[in-house]
Amino acid sequence: MSFKEFASNLKENKIKNVCLLWGREQFLTEWAENEIIKAYSNEVSRQFDVAEFDGAEADIHVILEACETLPLFSEKKLVIVDKLPFIEGKKSAADEAALTAYIKNPAETTLLVLTCGEKVDKRLSIYKNISKNGSVYEFGSLEPKELRSWIKKRFRTYKKTVSDANINLLVELSGYYDRDSEYTLYHFENDISKVILHSEGAEIKSEDIEKSVSGSLGRNVFSLIDCIASGDKKKALQMLDDMLLYDDYEMLIITLLFRQYENVLKVKQLIGEGRSRSETARILGAKDFLVGKWQSIGRKYSEEELKNIVRKIYEGDKMSKLGNIDVRLFMELFIASV
Repeated sequence: MSFKEFASNLKENKIKNVCLLWGREQFLTEWAENEIIKAYSNEVSRQFDVAEFDGAEADIHVILEACETLPLFSEKKLVIVDKLPFIEGKKSAADEAALTAYIKNPAETTLLVLTCGEKVDKRLSIYKNISKNGSVYEFGSLEPKELRSWIKKRFRTYKKTVSDANINLLVELSGYYDRDSEYTLYHFENDISKVILHSEGAEIKSEDIEKSVSGSLGRNVFSLIDCIASGDKKKALQMLDDMLLYDDYEMLIITLLFRQYENVLKVKQLIGEGRSRSETARILGAKDFLVGKWQSIGRKYSEEELKNIVRKIYEGDKMSKLGNIDVRLFMELFIASV
């Protein structure tokens, strides 16, 4: 079930006594958890009626004992377990068996909320048991209408108004719907905060958005290699600083850099063999306009230079994963040397 179904079920009090929250949009997972707490617990007795556990460290038997405790003044006793490892496939047979037994026969006065990361293994028996006996909510990317509504509400929180056209601009610049985009609502939240800081007056303007939005890392890496190819290393280093503001971007930068230069090399080779742009796009499974951009960058290098760049990035990726070089240092040296 999705974000929309969760909101509906919460409003209609249809969430079952065991529920699992997970998915790409961890922002929504956290939001759903907080909404459950507000809906089912009394603020006065919340410290007694809400028990929260770190799933990676908590003893499953302590968690299940909490599930058997009656609420004080709240509608339900809430037991929240964040990041329970064996839902992600990291098994403990005895713990899983104990939890499964509870899931099949949960206490009527308790709501057990399990949260997980971006991925779960739906083949696991524990997942199947939760699906069969409880409620499972997968929070993926918001639909366009939901996203626009969410963005408008975020600006309203800051007492700002924003036009539909500027909301569309924000979404477009973010790259939220790009294939393989890693941009999430957390990044939107951060970028909206930056837009607010740049804005003057009650209405958000297009220039506020254009100055503030960091956008999809994939798009930014592409812009970075375009900037490097143009010889503007000062701007390239500034772009690198902007990308490294997000901690979760750091490990992806070299991977995406490798992928972009590899595509530039492949396009150069295929076009050099006499392939048309549309044929090259079909072979690579890419859009025609992207092939055009890769071709444009490729004109600034020889094939041998591109092979050396790809090798250099591969070595940098390997060294960074081994802890032999910091990602920022490697990237700065790479920009200086290309």
